[in-house]
Amino acid sequence: MDNNDDMSEEDILKASEAYLTFVHRFGEYIKEMDPDLWSRAREYAADFTQIPGVRVELVDNDEDVNDDTNNDKRGAD
Repeated sequence: MDNNDDMSEEDILKASEAYLTFVHRFGEYIKEMDPDLWSRAREYAADFTQIPGVRVELVDNDEDVNDDTNNDKRGAD
């Protein structure tokens, strides 16, 4: 499908889920293969959404994001 207007809500949800799964798995691969690149990519991704009001942050599952002292937002703000 070339145009989002032609997609059903279900198709959009499936495409979104597939994209998010890809991003997660790709990020994990980069983190494993090149930790320095992973760190640089996290910084780059945070400011490159091109969607006003949205900031994306790649979450490192190895970091303690559940620590009560960690006030950083995760995901899209």
